[in-house]
Amino acid sequence: MNKIALLLLFFVSSVSAQTWNISIGANTTNFVFTNSAGINPSYLKPGSGLQINLGYEKALTKRFVYDAGLTYNQYNAVGDVQNIPFSYHTDFMGLSGGIGPKLEFRNDFTLILKARAAVQKMVNGNQFLQNRYVDLSEDDQFSKARFFVGFSLELEKKVNTNMYVYTQYQHVDTNSFGTSSLNFVPSTFSFGIKIQSK
Repeated sequence: MNKIALLLLFFVSSVSAQTWNISIGANTTNFVFTNSAGINPSYLKPGSGLQINLGYEKALTKRFVYDAGLTYNQYNAVGDVQNIPFSYHTDFMGLSGGIGPKLEFRNDFTLILKARAAVQKMVNGNQFLQNRYVDLSEDDQFSKARFFVGFSLELEKKVNTNMYVYTQYQHVDTNSFGTSSLNFVPSTFSFGIKIQSK
């Protein structure tokens, strides 16, 4: 019984130390396509899209933190071939997490560098080509779950004992290989708030 009480106390104290966060930002995404000849055509150009994150952050030690949460991203691209314009518009949802050190500075500023990973799946996507829209849900290069790895750099400012504001730069990349592959390489700038629960 005492062991259960101690575990419950540890769990409650762990939950109370959590910091909940929400952020919104913009993705600039490169679609890196490699064709069956191993060539990367240059007709794809970066497109911009929305990013929204909702999650929590927790300290492992005084100088080391991790976060986990839900993420929504628009990964878009534009291009043209022989003066025929086209565009891709996709919506992805999934789970994201990061872990890394934090450095505290004067005036309640904190710098946090994290290694990041995410798994996401397309929930909607289409290509606009020659005045018509093509559904991408049947295209295996878009419809399958995608695994992202990369890093983020975050500058945080304490507002009061329970609230922080922050800005973040994030760069991640999928790692698809083969005779014909498509990789997403988004760079993201976002702004958000953190609320520390009691």
